Amino acid sequence: MVGTSLGVPVLLMASSAAAQTNPDVDEPRQPVLAEQIEAEPENTIIVTGSYIRGQREDGAQPVDVFGQEELESRGIDSPLEFIKSLPSVGPVLGDSNQYGAGGSQGVGSINLRSLGRERTLVLFNNRRFATEPGDGAADTNLIPLFALDRIEVLKDGAASTYGSDAIAGVANFVTRRDFTGIELAGDYEFVDGSDDNYRVSALAGFDLGVANLMIGAGWQHRSELPTTARDFTQVPYADNPTGFSFLSNPALYAPVGVIPGVGVTTVGLGVDGSQLNACEELGGIAGGFPRAGAAPLPVCRYGYIPFVNLIEEEDRYQVYGQFTADFSDSVSFTAEALYSHTELNDLGYSPSYPPVQGPRGPGSTNAFTVPARNPGYAAFLEQTFAPGTPPRLFTPVLASIVLGRPFALGGNPLDPRGGGNGGAVNNAWRISAGFDFDLTQDLTLQVFGTYIRSTRTAFSFDIVSDRYQRALNGFGGENCTGTTPGANGCLYFNPFINSAPGNPALGLDNPAYVPGNENSQEVIDYIRQQNGAVQAEEQYVADAVFSGESEVFGRRLGYAFGGQFRKTDFASDPINRFTDPDAYPCAVDGDRSCLDDPEDNNFPVGAFTFLGQYPRARLSQDVYAVFAEAQIEAFDGFEVTGAVRYEDYGGEVGSTLNPKLSARWQVADFLALRGSIGDTFRGPLPSDLSERGISAVAGIDVLGGAFKATDQLGNPALAPETALTYSVGAMVEFGGFSASVDYWTYEFEGRFTDLPIQQIARFVAPGSTGTQFADCSSPFVSFVVFEGGVCEQGVTTGSDISRVQTRTVNGPDVTTRGLDFSLNYRTQFGRAAVNIGANATHTLEYEFGDFEFNGLLFSEGYDAAGFANYDRAPGTVSKWRASGYANVQFEPVGLTWSTTFIGGVDDNRCIGTEFCAATPEFGGTNFGRRVKSYIQHDVFATIDLAPFSGIEAELQAGVENLFDTEPAPARLEYSYDPFIGTAKGRTFKVGTKLRF
Repeated sequence: MVGTSLGVPVLLMASSAAAQTNPDVDEPRQPVLAEQIEAEPENTIIVTGSYIRGQREDGAQPVDVFGQEELESRGIDSPLEFIKSLPSVGPVLGDSNQYGAGGSQGVGSINLRSLGRERTLVLFNNRRFATEPGDGAADTNLIPLFALDRIEVLKDGAASTYGSDAIAGVANFVTRRDFTGIELAGDYEFVDGSDDNYRVSALAGFDLGVANLMIGAGWQHRSELPTTARDFTQVPYADNPTGFSFLSNPALYAPVGVIPGVGVTTVGLGVDGSQLNACEELGGIAGGFPRAGAAPLPVCRYGYIPFVNLIEEEDRYQVYGQFTADFSDSVSFTAEALYSHTELNDLGYSPSYPPVQGPRGPGSTNAFTVPARNPGYAAFLEQTFAPGTPPRLFTPVLASIVLGRPFALGGNPLDPRGGGNGGAVNNAWRISAGFDFDLTQDLTLQVFGTYIRSTRTAFSFDIVSDRYQRALNGFGGENCTGTTPGANGCLYFNPFINSAPGNPALGLDNPAYVPGNENSQEVIDYIRQQNGAVQAEEQYVADAVFSGESEVFGRRLGYAFGGQFRKTDFASDPINRFTDPDAYPCAVDGDRSCLDDPEDNNFPVGAFTFLGQYPRARLSQDVYAVFAEAQIEAFDGFEVTGAVRYEDYGGEVGSTLNPKLSARWQVADFLALRGSIGDTFRGPLPSDLSERGISAVAGIDVLGGAFKATDQLGNPALAPETALTYSVGAMVEFGGFSASVDYWTYEFEGRFTDLPIQQIARFVAPGSTGTQFADCSSPFVSFVVFEGGVCEQGVTTGSDISRVQTRTVNGPDVTTRGLDFSLNYRTQFGRAAVNIGANATHTLEYEFGDFEFNGLLFSEGYDAAGFANYDRAPGTVSKWRASGYANVQFEPVGLTWSTTFIGGVDDNRCIGTEFCAATPEFGGTNFGRRVKSYIQHDVFATIDLAPFSGIEAELQAGVENLFDTEPAPARLEYSYDPFIGTAKGRTFKVGTKLRF
């Protein structure tokens, strides 16, 4: 069965192309006639899952093959769209901006069995593809779809064949062979609320006698889709408080004044602009922030979602060249070169981040002060406090920013929509070349070398705390000299809401705006700097594979053996000195005293108010491997394959020996059984072993979603993770009907994971708002740094947590198991060829054991299947995922109807807790407690113009999400789960393809 293949043309293409890829196959290089397909399904040859030549798709291992024509008939225009259509794939990156992307904006991924994108090996022409630097996961967005012949997906552990990265399975992207002529293609997608998406590509192939040269290039453009273009993202705070923050602007200030006979003292407390209702007029929520044993603090909650995007503007470019030559009857040569480039030049973020520290170190409350001489101060007093109140009666000195941030409801003045900005650029170079030698009639040798270089530059902007305080005091600006505030090139930064004309994202005017009080670009550029890193990874891979066959006891024995060497070099550099913990370790420029503070665990606190830093890294790893594989038909219809691989990582990681056994039994003409069992291994990456790590931030549930700094460290004592995988299945085929069912299981031990930040916070500060007292006697306090460096029982609250430390460890045992279903029916009605089919994956179990580390129980075991898992591994796991299709080919017209189903999940944070109740002043809500299932229908049509015009051309048109189905509500920032449904809505697509 050919995955979700859509008719005879796809089978023809896959069969003939595969034969061209495998010169040892005895099949002649000629097209297969349509009437042969049903009689000879074994003609489909695959290259994934085994080094033994001539493997069939319906062999012992579950491999699905998707041909180029099938992808085009479904309107699939990117590797990401293809990956999302696979029921066996869990949450994948590529759609959403930041929430769920984990800092990998613009990166595509594949995540078989929801085991993690780093556990699915991606191959390009049967050899390794480029990974995102430092994390071991392939970036599928870099793959040139226009050059592909087919995609083969192995849904079974394959470490015995390919090495440790293939625990969950393998996706092999195979390019065309012997292509001649010119092919031009392009399409345009209309997306409501954006400037639409489009792509163009050109491919040329030249027959050079004994050689073939193929070159091509492609460009894909994706336009920005702001959150304000979709109503379902604009949810009131009372229903979903997730996308709101009490650290806002308008901020909460505590003015300090001089009282005769008393001296300098705090004389009030108020939200900026409250006398003019600036908070509400700008779209904020006026309310109270609860405190333990005290009256609530008045705050203006601001929703940051209108300022960010659902989909970012993105451009992808690929250039690909391929050369093949037969130097003789026994020697052939293949060389291929790929350059891919992805850029996102204007990522949308919140106007500014909430501060988690100030010039005095960790802590968000009262971190900054504004002197009374600041140009915005007088208007602040008038707009915030009524005449006759203390702040208006006494001589002002300063105001402490109790809870706030530099930009919020008034937006960032440097962006038309008021958002923060960032960028990401991904590049990959991949060169692979090698020879195939026919040593004898029955033995071949393949020798290949592959070089891969991937780079990523990614950044966003954050406020430098020391510079921010200087600018509040009137000493901002790169050219500031002297000691007079606001003079000699020194600039003030006005933090008050009277500096902002309005909320540009929502188109609202600010009643507190005072013309002339705006901040200049010069002072904003001074306090606001890039935060990010430049990372690069180089891989050198050498492969030597012998493959052959012989006769043993009258039976054909196929075999393969060989070796592989992989060298990986990883480098990471901070994008500037502010992001470098060595150059700027403490909150004040030039200060290094924080490194000597034992109460802060000697961690650099860094320059920024919110984001962390990226230490320089130079890491390398060498891996040596040898492997062997053998296949024999023990008796008629019963085929057994055994494989074993030895990999040596050196050092403390050591080596591993991984065997695998698989079998296929043709019980009857219409029925075959198959099964496999194998041991898999995954060694740690160099970054996993490094003592130094990056500083980041995370929203902490028990602190009301408040963001806190995190220190993510590696672990030199990390042991390899291992897994036992096994599966058993049955395949039925008769007439035009075929079906299969496979039961699969993965049993992990020592799975790589990070210490759970959310659980650490729960143990240290059990509660839900951040105002609860911390449990200073908890043994988990050793993973936490408090504001001021001390935890005092009955005084220190959850909000006093300033940073949480985590590290990579060998986590709990994990077992997941499930069922794969596939069926396909094809028939002929006169001139019409009809193909109907469906695929589905049912996850029966995804069980995590108790998480213990250093004698501490971090979390009890749980079953993740059917749950959202927003605060725990492995993320959203729908129990059912399915896709179905119906394709009709009535030459010259083809029509395809596709349906995708993703099962609903329960928000695990709501089970047995009150998390899903909103804050008390707004009453209770169960918004997103159950994320309902998502069903999408697509229709796509093609027409071949050759019969009408004599020109070899095809027109394409389709509608994606035909019924404009919206995703179900979820208690996330976007108010929907990007892994269950899409925010694009109904889209229309037109395209064409020309061949010369």
